[in-house]
Amino acid sequence: MEYEPFPRPVLHRLRRAFRASLFPLMVSLALAGCATSTVPRGASVFIDGLTFENRSTTPINGITLQVPATGGFVSCGRIAPGARCASGFPGVSYAGDPVEIRWYQGGAEWTTGLAALDVEESVREAGRGEVRVLVLAPGSAGALLLPGGSVGVP
Repeated sequence: MEYEPFPRPVLHRLRRAFRASLFPLMVSLALAGCATSTVPRGASVFIDGLTFENRSTTPINGITLQVPATGGFVSCGRIAPGARCASGFPGVSYAGDPVEIRWYQGGAEWTTGLAALDVEESVREAGRGEVRVLVLAPGSAGALLLPGGSVGVP
């Protein structure tokens, strides 16, 4: 019998945990080169659309973006791998309050915790935009506020 330092189930969980922690780092580094910031205190941006995008290899169920400070939220049911769920709405003012993304994937519930949206400079200048939520893998998601008309565009 061959010696294994970790039993296969334990090794599989360690690999999953490593990948889950590596993806947010990679997204953060990739976004660091973009001209983004958060909404300054006292200012607001008008949001009139949102897209949830599943870039992972497993389906997503019950994804929600919520702004706990206002009680506002947007959600979608099931999103297949590589697919999107887009929603237009009358529009809301976003003043930089932290948002939270929650979803079910691979038999587990995931959350990003509270974080402010990253806002492209052109959105701050225009005063309006659309939100794109990207799920890269189970446990790895982020959101950006992009210029209007970009929802539904790759």
